[in-house]
Amino acid sequence: MVHVRSRREALRVLSALAAAAALPKGAFAHLAALQDEEVIPFTDVPEDFSTRRGEFVFRLDLRDLRTFITANEDFFSVAHYNRPSIDGATWSLRLDGLVERPATFTLDEIRALPKVEKTVTFECSGNQGIRHHGMVGNAVWGGTPLKPLLEAAGPHPTAIETVFWAADAGTETIRNNEYPQNFARAMSLADTMGSGAILAWEMNSEPLPEKNGFPLRVIVPGWYGIGHVKWLTRIQLSDRRLMNRFMGRDYVTIIGEEMDGQTVWFERSVTRQRIKSVVARVSRTAAGRTRVFGAAWNDGTPIREVGVSVDGGAWMNAELERTGNPYAWTFFQLETDALAPGEHTLVSNAIDEFGRDQPADLSLKKTYWEDNAQFPRTVMVAG
Repeated sequence: MVHVRSRREALRVLSALAAAAALPKGAFAHLAALQDEEVIPFTDVPEDFSTRRGEFVFRLDLRDLRTFITANEDFFSVAHYNRPSIDGATWSLRLDGLVERPATFTLDEIRALPKVEKTVTFECSGNQGIRHHGMVGNAVWGGTPLKPLLEAAGPHPTAIETVFWAADAGTETIRNNEYPQNFARAMSLADTMGSGAILAWEMNSEPLPEKNGFPLRVIVPGWYGIGHVKWLTRIQLSDRRLMNRFMGRDYVTIIGEEMDGQTVWFERSVTRQRIKSVVARVSRTAAGRTRVFGAAWNDGTPIREVGVSVDGGAWMNAELERTGNPYAWTFFQLETDALAPGEHTLVSNAIDEFGRDQPADLSLKKTYWEDNAQFPRTVMVAG
């Protein structure tokens, strides 16, 4: 039996049931059992752990991960400048630059376009162990495909870049001079056309919340959150690469690789999500065994397996809850023998069909972007 303690918990349960209805029979059957199992507490979470900064959700407490769909109020949100409050009645979206037929759309005109829904998991590229990897979420995004809009605009043969401009703005100091700047991110036109991106005005069947980009944002399946531009106002096609703060200076990973006995250093743009998995909860089953539960996600490449190791022991293959959607997270669980009283370390490692997995060591990565290292968790089993 699922115990519902509050209206918020009721909404979570309803979201889980709605999500499960569209999944293969038997998917997430263990989630109801998790409601009643005895949780074995983590010892790596500080007592003052908080999910919020001010009035906005900053991160998800993965210990409470019990539904496939992340509730709107629990979905993380990051702003780089201000958080604009936009009047949907006066807002418009421009599509211009190197196109044959530039256009401007009102919100009603955007909403009148053919609608699709996509369930997509994405994380902030700064999602780290120090934040317990809680800057991640999975939601059903409703909107219109971007590719047909770009095709209708008629890209010029010289166009190579799609630039997404947003309403949030600030001031940047560049070479000792100050310049007003709007937030903007870009991706190649080829990547844009092949990404399955949508312009979303709904989140979990509700109007897009202000903190998550109202009235319109980009959703790019398989890409880090920085590419899912919120508060969208303009889409520009260009024959030059955008090199603003968020493309050329920030959101650039610095990492070294050992080659012929030397360390070669690379700087690369943050784009597609690297494979990651996180142990979210450890519990004791009614039969007295230990259940390890967590989630894995990546760029959409099918996940082949997730292994779990306890106290440095051999990897054990977890059961994967496959949904048929490679862009939504994959839940995993492992049931194993009861843990002896005392502290234990557990870690997961996800592997995709190309054999790419989570590195045990990322010491040669000097920026915190794209942290997909294995994330050891510690628990305490009562005596």
